[in-house]
Formats: sequence, structure tokens, C-alpha cells
Amino acid sequence: MRPECIQAVTQAIGRSLSQQEIKGIENRVRQNMKQLAQTDPQWQSKSAADRLTEAAQKSARDLVAEADLKKKRVALTILAHDRIQSYMARFPDQPLEGLDRMLAFSSDGKSGIQSIESTTRAVRDEALSRMLDVIDVTKGKFMGLFQDQDGNLALVRELHGEDSGNPVAKAAAKSFQDVTESLRLRFNRAGGDVGKLDDWAMPRDHSQVKVARDRDQWVSDHVKWANRGKYMNEDGSPMNDQQLTEFLGHAWETLATGGLNKLQPGAVAGNGMRANRGSESRQIHYKDAESFIAAQQAYGERNLLELLIGHIDRAARDISLVEALGPNPNHQMRYWLEEGQKQQMDKALAVKGKKGEKAREKVEKQRKWIESLYEEVAGTREPPASAAIANGFDTYRALNVASRLGSAVLTSLTDQGTLGLTASMQGMPVMQVFANELRMLNPASSADRRLAQRAGLGLNQMIGSLNRWGADGLGTTEAISGRLAKFSQTAASKVMQVSGMNAITAGAQRAFGATMMDTIGSMTRRFQDFASMDAADAKRLQAMGITDADWSVWRLAQPEDWRGVGDQVLTAGSIYRVPDSQLTALAQQHKSTPKRLKDQAATKLLGSVLDETNMAIIEPGAREKAFMHGGFERGTVKGELARSFWQFKSFSISMMMRHFKRAMAQETGWGKAGYMAALMASTTVLGGMAIQLGELAMGRDPKNMLDDGLLGIPGLRFAAAAFLKGGSLGLYGDFLFSDQTQGGQSALASLGGPIAGDIESIFKLKGTAADGNVDSTGGNLVRLLKSHTPGANLWYTKAATDHMIFHQLQEYFSPGYLRNMRRRARKEFGQEFWWEPGETMPDRAPSLGAAVGEN
Repeated sequence: MRPECIQAVTQAIGRSLSQQEIKGIENRVRQNMKQLAQTDPQWQSKSAADRLTEAAQKSARDLVAEADLKKKRVALTILAHDRIQSYMARFPDQPLEGLDRMLAFSSDGKSGIQSIESTTRAVRDEALSRMLDVIDVTKGKFMGLFQDQDGNLALVRELHGEDSGNPVAKAAAKSFQDVTESLRLRFNRAGGDVGKLDDWAMPRDHSQVKVARDRDQWVSDHVKWANRGKYMNEDGSPMNDQQLTEFLGHAWETLATGGLNKLQPGAVAGNGMRANRGSESRQIHYKDAESFIAAQQAYGERNLLELLIGHIDRAARDISLVEALGPNPNHQMRYWLEEGQKQQMDKALAVKGKKGEKAREKVEKQRKWIESLYEEVAGTREPPASAAIANGFDTYRALNVASRLGSAVLTSLTDQGTLGLTASMQGMPVMQVFANELRMLNPASSADRRLAQRAGLGLNQMIGSLNRWGADGLGTTEAISGRLAKFSQTAASKVMQVSGMNAITAGAQRAFGATMMDTIGSMTRRFQDFASMDAADAKRLQAMGITDADWSVWRLAQPEDWRGVGDQVLTAGSIYRVPDSQLTALAQQHKSTPKRLKDQAATKLLGSVLDETNMAIIEPGAREKAFMHGGFERGTVKGELARSFWQFKSFSISMMMRHFKRAMAQETGWGKAGYMAALMASTTVLGGMAIQLGELAMGRDPKNMLDDGLLGIPGLRFAAAAFLKGGSLGLYGDFLFSDQTQGGQSALASLGGPIAGDIESIFKLKGTAADGNVDSTGGNLVRLLKSHTPGANLWYTKAATDHMIFHQLQEYFSPGYLRNMRRRARKEFGQEFWWEPGETMPDRAPSLGAAVGEN
């Protein structure tokens, strides 16, 4: 490094440099010369000394900026440390409980803070609500069943600065750019360091397996696709083919090894500071949209919509982590885990005997639980040990959704029970929720749905999430196993769409969220602060983590009138429209900035609404997933069997972990009893309705609700089955008083989940003694194949496909099979068929009187 360069840097930073710093600056100067060569058209015409001086000056500015950022991060870390310490102090006997509540939503209303999980979901869904044009362009028009390839190409062109001639794609590209820029700035406000690259168009995706397959081919392709203007030498001259080939060869090595080529023996490995994520220089530059698409098709593994949404999801997670835990959340979490464990262990060590041993074991388990919960919330779980094993089980679980849940829309009636109960607990007008639900489901008008989507409500179903059904995780899409996994998940998503399940779930979620936002908006017009409102309302809001500052910002926002009838819907968008000038004094009072106040107020609003929405229309969250999957490694047989065991049970687990916990959190015994009574009564009645609708869909008359088969008490058997159905355990209601379901599975197999039932079905293909002289092997095989045929169980076609296709096949391969089916239904379950098995057309209408014992 030349003396004049050293002098320039020394003057800029105000101190002398060490030899190690000088060496580092030399590398920095070289890198800056290359970057300046890309942006300065006159670079080559300048003398070598001028180029060195400019690069040195830029390096000096970079060093100053980095020093300032370091100071900022130290301050943010101290603030986060104090904030976490203060919160954990609320739980003096159980400080680890404070960490637990900081990480994930807890339904008992005792947290007084918005969790990192809730913040992540709110930031993500608010961002996605501004990307509806992007989703429309990429999903296509036919119910979103197929990707719109022309729309994809047009969007990619617009994102790369090319004119596609498609105004819709142009608007969608601007939406994505605006959203990603706002997320980048928010991340940086929390201590991040993501610069704005002038040629960054969109996230890209590289499959390590595909890249590693052929080095020469990958390098050759990328030389052809490269934006040569971005590959410059220090003097500003473009790299020649040999130089570019060598440069891309190093990039290939990094991608093909997953970065292992950069590991230093003996060096400490880790993810590094979270706030640095995204600050690494991008090394691969494509010259146009066609080159980008060609590279993705050849070496990527995700489609365009998955790439864009995945980018938003990662950004939202990073933002929530650094805002809550500081620039290095992993380090902060380790520190407080150890500190909380030490405090609790010290108390446990003071207890003698077996009681003390149990107390110490409890602390160890609590520590492990929080580590597992953090992995779920932060997305730091290790990749699958075996992609092939993970993909194989993913395929199986997604096929279970596609083939077995086509009639889940009937069981979803029970959602109305938790919907009404949660609305009541939040002080919302319950009938207005149901009225809004009808509006959201109105096929003649999409206006209400669109408004709700733009408020960040009901977006999971729109983007095809299968979170409710335990089929939301896929490994790599490489090779046959990966492609099968991808295909099966797509099939599952489409079955949920065509069955109407997605529309009904999203409609209920949007109705609840819209009503809650309207209720909150109305309250902000009537009450100046918490002290002026009803004590119960104030307590409920504060339990969600809403502060005086948040309420003040909410009051400055102008609620939206969605229907023109005086609605006062407070949305994140209405908060972000508050002028900064109106928040200056409030920001000074709370030692913040207008932008940060709006970020916090908008996120608190949407996060609280989404938390309660997931109570009303139950979806498993981080807490439930950690309970079911924590401690089991993905991509191992043991781990995948465990995930398969829990499939279709996440709803039941969530019901118990959320509503039972909320019930027990009520202040009085009568309050606890009242909550449980309302929950059980509503879901049991709706569960009974779901049972009867399911029977009709299968061609059977309704079950006799007055059956006295249990203890001689009329209706008790049906009531018990309805209770189980209402708790999302209706699958088990069939064998409550029988050793097998009507599908032939034992109670033990059904409790073990789909995989246990399938194993039993395979072992029982030859049938049992109950089949008499009938060789039921063929019929049982048809039933097994049907249970894995996507779309075979759609509620509105089930009866027709059963009778016209599957019954015919069962009788053909096992003569007498249908006779045994009729006999068993009548003998063991007391039911008749309005559409006889094997008949291509029904000979009568369903006998609704059978529900009350009439023949």
C-alpha cells in the first residue's frame, strides 16, 4: 500500500494504522477499485495514482462508516440486554419463562409482550399484503392451479429493468421493489448492514446438487449469461474470458461445497451476526431476464413465487430477531439461556432430596425446550440429514393431505365454535363476525376479500400454505425424490383449493381479523388512553404488548371505511400513512423516531390480530411445532416417523395448548368452567353436524343421535362422538365403542396416524375372520390405493366416485366385498345406505329421520 494511501486513510480515521490493518485495507482498496470501475465511466482514463487515491478515500469512508455502525450496534445490544433483563425480572422464580414468552405466542394473556413469532408473522403478512399484484401475476388465472409462465417472464423482465409491455407486471415489479426496500431499511434501522445494490433485481436460487454436478458446464453457462459490465479489473478494463472463467470457477466451488471451501481449520464455525445477513457482496450478475430464467431452470430448485415469498419470509424473521434481541440474537439468546438456567438452578440446588433432583431435571428440560423453541422461531434448524429420506416422507405426508382431506371442509364446521368464542373473549360483536364471514365468502363479489387481503388477513391460503395439515416442509427438489415431493405438495395444495377448504378457512380468518380491526379502530376514536377505557379492555390490550406509545400512534391513524357504512377498520396501512411530522413530539418523548414508532405500532396491531385469528381458526404455531417436532432430526427415519405420527394431530394439539391454557388462565373458578363449557358445547354441537354431513357424503343415512348403546342413556354415544369430532378428534369417534372404524382400521392404528394405519392395512390385505368366506384381498387393496389417490375424497364427488368407480373395483376383485360392507354398517353401526354400495345411482333420498331413530 502506497504511503499516500496510508496517509489518506490515517487522516480520515484520525489515528495511525497497524500492519494488519494496512494489509486488510490493501484488500479493501483492490475491491473498491473494482467496484468503482463498474460505476465510473471515466475510470480507465484516470491515472493509476488517481485510481488508487479514490479507492483509498472510499476505503477510509467505509472504515468510518463501519466504526459508526459498530458503535450503533453496541448501543443496540446494550438496549436489548437491558430490555430482556427487565422482562425476565417479571418472572423472578422462573426467568426462563420470560425467554419462552418472548419467543412464541402464549394464549393465557399473561405475557404483556408481543412475541418474536408474532412479530415475524405480522411483518411478513404486512409485506405480502402489498404484493398482491405479484401473487396475481405469478399464480395464474385458473383458480391459481397453474403457474402463469408469460406473467412470470414479464415480471422477471420488469424486475431486471426491461420493458415487458405488460402494465400488470410493471405494477407488480414496483410493488416487490418497494416492499423489499422498506424491509431493507427497517432491518438496517435495527442494526443491519444491507446496502442497496444498483443492479439487484430479485433473489436467486442455486441447488447445491445441480451446481456440483458439472463444474465446466456451470462455468461455461455462466460465462454466457454473465453481465460482463460487472466483472472488471482494478484498472477498469473488463475481464477477458480466461479471467472471468477463473473468477466463476471460485464461485462454483463455493456454491458446490455449500461454503465449506472457505472454512479454516481450527476456526470457530457459526452463522455470524444476524445483522450482517445480506451484506455479503453478490458475485453472480446476469445480463438480462432471459439469462436469469435460464440459470434458474438449469440450476435452481424453486419457482418464482417461492423465491419472492421466501425472500420476504427470511427478511421478516431477521427483522423480528434483531429488533427484539439486538444485532446478534443467537449470542444474546445463549447468554440469557445460561443466565436464566443459572438463576433457577441455584434455587434448585438449595432443595434437598428427590424434590431437588426433580427441580433440577425440570430446569434442564426447560432449557432444552427453549432451545428447541428458538430453533423453530429463528429458523435455525439444521438441514435434513438425508434429503432423500426427508423428500420421501414429505411426499407421503403431502399425498395424505391430497387423498384424505378432500372432505375436511365438512369437519371445518367446528371452526365456527372457536371463532365465536374467541370473538366473544375479545369483546367483539359475534354476529358481526358471522355476517362478515358471509361477505368474505360471497362468490359474486371479491371486494371484501381484496380489502382484507390488503390488510394482511388470510394470506396463508392464498399462497398455498399447508400449515394446518402437517405438510408444510419440503427438502430439496433435486432428483426423483425431490420432484415427487414437489408434485405431491402441489397436489395437496390444489385439492385444498378445489375442495373449498382454503376459501372457507381464509374467509373465516378475514372475517375475524376485519371485525377485530374494526373494534380496535372504534375504540381508538372513543378512548384517549388506557385509563379512560373499561379496565378489562385495557388489560386485554396490555396483555398483547400494546403500550401507551402504540395507542397514541393508533389514535393518530385514520381508520378505513370498507363498506361505506361507517366502518372504522384500523389497519397497518392506515398507521403507515400517518405523516412523520405528527409523530415528532411523541418520538422525542419515547426517545425513538417516527418511522420506528410506526413500525412498532403497525406490527403490534397486525401481530395481535393474527394471534387471535389463529385462536379463532386454529393453526399450529411455533410452540405447537416445537412440541411435536423438537428433538427429532429431519431426514432421519426416526425423525420422519415422528413427524408422520403427528400428522393430522396438530389441530388437536393446538386446541389443547391454546384454548385449554386460556381457559385455565381465567381468574375465577367460574370463569374457567364457563370458558370450557362454552368451548365444549359449541364444538360438540358443530361436531355432531359435521358427523352427519360426512355420513351423507359417503352415501349413508345420518347416524341415530338417540342411540342408547352406551350405559342405556339415549344419545350418549353420539354425543361422545360429536365431542371428539368437535375437538378435531372425530377420526376416533368411529371406534369409540367399536374395535374398528368403518374403514376397517383399529383404534390403535388410527391413533398412530396415517402411517400406522397404512402399515396395518398392508398387513391385513388378506382380510380377517369377520370377512367370512369372502377373499377381501383385492377389495382391501383397492381401498388402500384409493386412500392415496389425490382428489378421491372430495366431499362433493365422494359418493359418486365411490359408487361408480371404487365400489365396482372392490366387488370385481373381491366378489361379496360390498355385501360385507353393508352387513357391517347395519350390524355394528346401525346404519342404512341411501346410496347402496355398488349401485351406480341412488334409489332414494337420504332418510333424515334416521338421525332421530326413524326408519
